[in-house]
Amino acid sequence: MSSKHLSTRSSKLELKQDLKQQTNNSSKPDPHCAPSINDELNSVADSNIVNAIEAVKNIQSNHNLQFNQPLHLFRGLAIIAIVGAHAWSFMIFWTGSLDSVGLEVLFSVTEMLFHGSTLYFAIISGLLFSLILTKRSWKQFYLSKLLNVLLPYIAVSLFYFSVYGGWQTNGAIKQFLLSVWMGKASIHMWYIPVLMVLYLLTPLLWHIVKKPRLSLVTIAIILLPLIISRSPFPDFIKLQTFIYFIGAYTLGMFAGAYYEKILHWISQNIKTLLTVLVILSVLIICSYFYDFIDVGWFSLRQSLIYVQKLIIAATVLYGLHWLVDQEDTDINPLLVSTNRVVTVLGHMAFSIYFLHVFFMGWVIYAVQDWFLIDRSATEILLYGLLSLISSIVASVMFTKLAQLLLYKHSRKLIGA
Repeated sequence: MSSKHLSTRSSKLELKQDLKQQTNNSSKPDPHCAPSINDELNSVADSNIVNAIEAVKNIQSNHNLQFNQPLHLFRGLAIIAIVGAHAWSFMIFWTGSLDSVGLEVLFSVTEMLFHGSTLYFAIISGLLFSLILTKRSWKQFYLSKLLNVLLPYIAVSLFYFSVYGGWQTNGAIKQFLLSVWMGKASIHMWYIPVLMVLYLLTPLLWHIVKKPRLSLVTIAIILLPLIISRSPFPDFIKLQTFIYFIGAYTLGMFAGAYYEKILHWISQNIKTLLTVLVILSVLIICSYFYDFIDVGWFSLRQSLIYVQKLIIAATVLYGLHWLVDQEDTDINPLLVSTNRVVTVLGHMAFSIYFLHVFFMGWVIYAVQDWFLIDRSATEILLYGLLSLISSIVASVMFTKLAQLLLYKHSRKLIGA
């Protein structure tokens, strides 16, 4: 897939023309001079042009190592999906139960759309490593994760532990350390301990992925979540959960290592992928109305969700590449505005993840007493949407404020 843009091509052409003009004006060779002198001057001019163009290419190459616009946009969409996974389920179960057919339908549809969206984060982390972070040293890699993931995770865990009255319990320090270790400072914090294990295993997994002779091992790791599912609520931190997310993380690494080939494969099979996606989505909804019995570490529903989320990641990334490659998108104001919003969400994905549950709780508490008396599926639908939007907006505003007050240090406290 081409990633060249008209502005890039134009800048190269203008640069070449400017350099030629500058060289001609500065040298102005005498036509009566010996041909060898004229040839030498032309050679110098051509050399300057080539060097300048190569410099532009190097700058662009370094930029590409630091930033992948479609992947960044996907991260912005992923955080919306993760917040969506909590918006309606929290609104339903923090105010009651599935006590009507309408609520069962609403819950099954929203779960089909959003449950398991943390898989997107795992895939993105693997892609980022293959596409960008392999150019850095292991020291840089782990120092970055320590400062920008682990440190804000501890800070935010301290915040939740304090807000939820953790210091009033016996053995508070021990309980706090345990909540950090197990990701239990808040209901959604379990993913960060899982992510830290993925980071620790990165050298081993990358060694496997980049060795063609170990391709069968790579495939086995990617497919293992089909028979070993993540552990169910509320005990997320179990061995099976780590195996489940290692599969998605390894897939991201593998996809990043063969990025252009995989994008081409997706383009060739997009209709088939979308057809399978629809079938899987229907089956997932059905799984909430029929008893799909889990056997040990195997859950058919989680296997369906795993494949569904992988296909969504593939098709969305392909679509985002297609959009970014369109050279006339600036003529569509709605598309430009959406792009800007999603880009901001991508930059703040970790802080939104850390903070959104706190703000979501205020929305739920505001309507909880009313819903305990009477509620309908329509009301839950609307207030769930309000919870989704308001918690993201509040998280963004709080992040902006923190960045204004703390500058670059805000990332060490809230992740952005």
